[in-house]
Amino acid sequence: MSNINIILAAGAQTRWNHDPVPGLPTIKQLIEVKGEILIERIQRQFPDSTVVTKTKAISDHSKMIYSPNLNDVTVITLVSTYDLWKEWTTVLLGDVDYGDSTISLINDQTEKLMFYGNQKEIFAVKFHESMGMAILMTINRLVNDIRWTRQFGKLWNLYRMLIGHDFRLEKIDKYFTFVSDCRDFDTQKSYKRYAEKQKIRRQDTSILP
Repeated sequence: MSNINIILAAGAQTRWNHDPVPGLPTIKQLIEVKGEILIERIQRQFPDSTVVTKTKAISDHSKMIYSPNLNDVTVITLVSTYDLWKEWTTVLLGDVDYGDSTISLINDQTEKLMFYGNQKEIFAVKFHESMGMAILMTINRLVNDIRWTRQFGKLWNLYRMLIGHDFRLEKIDKYFTFVSDCRDFDTQKSYKRYAEKQKIRRQDTSILP
């Protein structure tokens, strides 16, 4: 059985750098999470991953790199990785801290398609090669819809259209697993709050008898 883990890290960092915090990296995949550089952490958690990026600073922290032809939005970047897809393909996001429970669920998955997330975010998707053409055709329908704007290029919209719902309809159906031990980092301020909480927790642990 052939597998590949694809980490999408080709975004423009627009939201991350909208309201910068002094001292933080301008590239969110390079922030520190639990003592590791985030993009390095994801590669350790998912061995033999290929990082999809056009950013040299991210490439410098990556073992295997793929430069996409198109990277305007998430679903278009995903299409650009088609040549990498194997019998089983796991698509990960380079700005997410993945918890151990979610990693186990992804690794143990046997259903032909599964999205992992919560009510607000999708953090990963894993699919069998038998679903590859359906995913490609769905993305094509999505980006050619007359209502298309860049904000519709997220995995959520791919999921909704793939299961047969209007991509704007907030409904969860089959092929979805709720996870609670992942978090993504969209803004520098949200990361700063996270880092401060982690520091307090470490301090509290260090003074325990």
